Amino acid sequence: MVLDTPTDKRKRRTHTAVLDAGGTLFLAHGYRGTTIEMLAAAADVAVSSIYANFGAGKVDVYAALAWRTALDHVEQMTAPFGAVQPAHVVAESLDRYIAFHRDNPLALRLLGLTDVDRSESDSVVEAKGKIDAALGGLVDSVTRAVTDAGADVDPRALVLNAWAGMNGAVSLRQRRIVDQPMLDAMLAITRADMLRHLKGASDETR
Repeated sequence: MVLDTPTDKRKRRTHTAVLDAGGTLFLAHGYRGTTIEMLAAAADVAVSSIYANFGAGKVDVYAALAWRTALDHVEQMTAPFGAVQPAHVVAESLDRYIAFHRDNPLALRLLGLTDVDRSESDSVVEAKGKIDAALGGLVDSVTRAVTDAGADVDPRALVLNAWAGMNGAVSLRQRRIVDQPMLDAMLAITRADMLRHLKGASDETR
């Protein structure tokens, strides 16, 4: 499958190199501004090798990169937490979410499959389903922590509202409407606003 890392060592090397190149080029030039030739050159592979691994070409590279990004996001968000108290787990989840998007400026577009259309490749359809399920699992996980901590509003709505606020702030940064210090300030406000609704949150947590 296009989205999965191949088990064959040579194909896995090509798959990884092309996705790494895609991440760099899509960020620097945009999806539309990146050509299959640019991908091949950056990955140090032949154009034919890209099509051998990604049948629909650039759109399949994008879909596979989006899925790899989702897996990285899940791994970071579900790694063992240092916190034990539910409110502290929620706070750490927010911090990890913010850190992930700060370290991966293309992630928001990739996870939303913003630059491609499902009609372009079956891989886009598959990636959307898998990504939606993965992100839904993260929402469920944080919602459970919010429920355990106790909240004065609906826990799931609180989580989704916070994520929407953070995603919106990241989107403004990507569009260069705000600079990095303003983004950091906006994310801090969203974080604090969410934690204020938790019954178990302390001033230190906030």
